[in-house]
Amino acid sequence: MEMATASWQYGTMPSPPAVPLLIRCVNALTLNPSAFAWLFAPKLTSLGFSLRTTFASLLALAIAFWMELDQPQWAAMTVWIVAQGTRGESISKGRWRVVGTLAGVASAMALVSMAPQQPWLFFPLLAAWVGLCTALGTLVNNFRSYAFVLTAYTCAIVAISAVDAQDQIFDIAVSRGTYILLGVICEMVVAAIFIPNVAAGAQKAIRSQLREIISRSSGAVRAILLRQSPRESDLHEIFSLALTLNDRMEFSAIEVGRNEPLVRSARAVLGQVTRLTSRGVGMRSRLAATGDVPNGISQKILTDVAAFFERLPEELDHAVAPQSLRQDVWTLQKRCQAGIESTLAPTEAEKKTALNDRIVLQGLALLLGELEHLLGCYAGDMRETTLSARFRLVRPPDWGATFANGIRSALAVLLGAIIWEVTAWSYGALFVTFVAVVCARFASFSNPVIASRNFLFGAVWAVALSIIPVFLVMPVTADYPVLCLAVGVPMIIGGLAARNPAIAALAASFANFFPYMISPKNHFRTDEIHWFNTSLALLAGLGFGVLVFRYILPFSLPAFISNFRAHVIRSLHRIAEDSRRIGEPAWVGFIVRNMEQLIANGRGLAPPEMDGLLKGAFSAMTMGRNLMQLRHSSTDVRMPSQAQLVLTHMFEALSPSSRSVSAMTAPVERTLDALFQIEKTAMGVGREQVTMALGCLIIVRMELRYRNLLLDPDYIADLKAWS
Repeated sequence: MEMATASWQYGTMPSPPAVPLLIRCVNALTLNPSAFAWLFAPKLTSLGFSLRTTFASLLALAIAFWMELDQPQWAAMTVWIVAQGTRGESISKGRWRVVGTLAGVASAMALVSMAPQQPWLFFPLLAAWVGLCTALGTLVNNFRSYAFVLTAYTCAIVAISAVDAQDQIFDIAVSRGTYILLGVICEMVVAAIFIPNVAAGAQKAIRSQLREIISRSSGAVRAILLRQSPRESDLHEIFSLALTLNDRMEFSAIEVGRNEPLVRSARAVLGQVTRLTSRGVGMRSRLAATGDVPNGISQKILTDVAAFFERLPEELDHAVAPQSLRQDVWTLQKRCQAGIESTLAPTEAEKKTALNDRIVLQGLALLLGELEHLLGCYAGDMRETTLSARFRLVRPPDWGATFANGIRSALAVLLGAIIWEVTAWSYGALFVTFVAVVCARFASFSNPVIASRNFLFGAVWAVALSIIPVFLVMPVTADYPVLCLAVGVPMIIGGLAARNPAIAALAASFANFFPYMISPKNHFRTDEIHWFNTSLALLAGLGFGVLVFRYILPFSLPAFISNFRAHVIRSLHRIAEDSRRIGEPAWVGFIVRNMEQLIANGRGLAPPEMDGLLKGAFSAMTMGRNLMQLRHSSTDVRMPSQAQLVLTHMFEALSPSSRSVSAMTAPVERTLDALFQIEKTAMGVGREQVTMALGCLIIVRMELRYRNLLLDPDYIADLKAWS
């Protein structure tokens, strides 16, 4: 039973209508005329993409005809597969497609030579290879992942194509490689002609993206300082956007030059944005723990820092803004330090207020420190960029998904082969090929069921629209310009749809398979029987892939949340044992990656549940970062030896593995009591360091007291019972 049904049973949300996705999409388009704006009033950039890609595709097809290649449609397909919104993406995907294709054809030749005339040795070997490549593709990002999955299904395409002609495997492999190289070259040449001045445009885009994310982060931090915390989903969007832009810097580096200082600076800025936002989330807990201090020293500075964050986005556009803003940050930091020093020797009546003021001011100082580093990186200060390089964002590998994706893809190929063997279908080889394609291609997606389903729907449209050129145009003329007219219009429409986010996935599938369904040849045309069997094999293979994702090792939301919870608890104890075992970028990347997975697959959850889980994830992130800060403070020579000993005992108590976070509460409470006593007698810098430790530990205690839905074992048990 899915979570949507469970939530409906318990009264948390209405049951969703059981209407197929395709019918809902058609109804939406029918009832909402503005949904056709992408077609009747497209953006110039979308129109340019569609026209140049269509031209490149038809050019590749013409050259393939001229070379008398046996399957020229693959050259046209490659153009659409490689074409992306930016030159950096297209070049990167083209490079990795070539790499994946070469690796795939080489592995296919090796595989066929290892098992000649031995189908039930050949298919397990092919399944194992497809599973291995799919698993490896899950461990890497961007188009490196695409190269692995391309290796998997290129091997399947070439090897299965040679099942009945194993002595021709080399010719088939060379032919396959020729299609790919031709398509990649045509796309790159046409794009280079029609997209001039790429470097300048890339630099402008980078600056615009950085201003956007800095504005979002500063707005969220300002709201927190004014005790008006934004929604958890809004905070998650900042981290997710930073991670996405960091991934895209690989493409920007291609456009502006890999050694361009702007790219290194941008990566550092994105890392600092996440640190700044994390500090803001921690500041939320710090303010909640200390309470409102209306007459305290910290209140005026708090208001001024919030005002600075309010004007920060607008002033970033000015040429001298970063340096001027850094000067303002330094001034605020000096005020914070002066306020901290003024609270180190309070009168008896001021002691409680002074401690809370000092905790707040130290949090503000840490926040401003992150902001100062961020502005330095934004200004292109190479010293700041170098110092911040160790905080670059990373996506930690997901070993559970890696194992599941590999096993699932291998089983899918074996099941497809069994179906072919049992049915003896003459187009069974094509069926198994498309099973391998869809299972390898979408295994690493956040929600492979939806992604593969859109892929299937796009293929349905490709089959339907191929009827016009196959049955009405190609039988009456062999003139290539007429063929271009018949297939060019659907390609242009598909290109425009591919630039519309609402239907981009479906449109990409249509653009990929439309040339395939036409199957133009030099010396004969596709007949009705061949077209029908090819269509059936294509749709059956893609549909089988959807079923594989749905029923073989499917994504389970309760299991995912349970594993997420267990990993968080283990990681918190590992941080307490030795914070160097888990770096801050890896910790933030792990939390954000799992939040993305939760949002992508948790559509059946009621909004309060989703918000609670996201808040729990941020709570875990905050606890981890503050434990890291505590571990660092405990080794500071300025920390009183008595406080160092207390913290050491606490970390020893937190280090053993535990199945819940409740075991952390008692050591934290004891340590806080001890540090409060030490703070009363400490002097000068030592007192300041003890207060820093108190601030971090108060935040940890605050998060432990809060009912964390993600870490609540009762909620996990209920979730499993509902499913």
